Amino acid sequence: MSFKFFKDWISSWRAYLAEFIGTFVFVFISAGSVLVNIFYGDVGIIGIAFATGMIISALMFSVSKLSGAHFNPAVTLALWLAQKIKGSLAFFYILAQISGGFAAAGVLLWIFGPDAREFSLGGPVLGVGVSTQAAVIIEALLTAILVFVYFAMTVSRNSSVSFSPIAVGAIYTISIFFAGSLTGGAINPAKALGTLVISESYSNLVIWVIGPATGSIFGIIYDFLFLRKGKK
Repeated sequence: MSFKFFKDWISSWRAYLAEFIGTFVFVFISAGSVLVNIFYGDVGIIGIAFATGMIISALMFSVSKLSGAHFNPAVTLALWLAQKIKGSLAFFYILAQISGGFAAAGVLLWIFGPDAREFSLGGPVLGVGVSTQAAVIIEALLTAILVFVYFAMTVSRNSSVSFSPIAVGAIYTISIFFAGSLTGGAINPAKALGTLVISESYSNLVIWVIGPATGSIFGIIYDFLFLRKGKK
């Protein structure tokens, strides 16, 4: 690795820290609300969906100017594929996000105890009767929608920064409403990796890695269709 690679890391450490903390908080609240519903009730799919969407919105309002508020390797990958961020930045962002997801899963295990492993620590679970192929497609399509909204609200020249956290948060909420019973509506590999690896639930882990990674390719499509036309 070149000196410039490490220089980029040093100069952007606050952004990496923001991504770590933001992803930690997101996974803690999103997966944690699932566990609260399982062990104590009174949350339900509506509560889980809104908790997930609202925490993303709050985090984006808090640190969007510092790091861009990705909190999701799929979003970071989409931006890199569309050449909106450098490879070194994307690498350390994804490393910070995955680390945050693992840290949150570890804290959830400590809070809820070993029994929480049975429920994948609140992570995504494949619905009954849903095939692996269908699940990958669902996660890919939902991630593509997330990428579309994120790019439209934060990357496009006509974007409205004031409303971007609300729009992105709404996508997370809608994803759980639509796919909560099918795939968990995770659309975030950091959440899936942290909860499923710590809970040793490896059987369908590939769904929540390949699906969002495939959906992130839409970043290239969005750039080609909507952004390059505006370049002089």
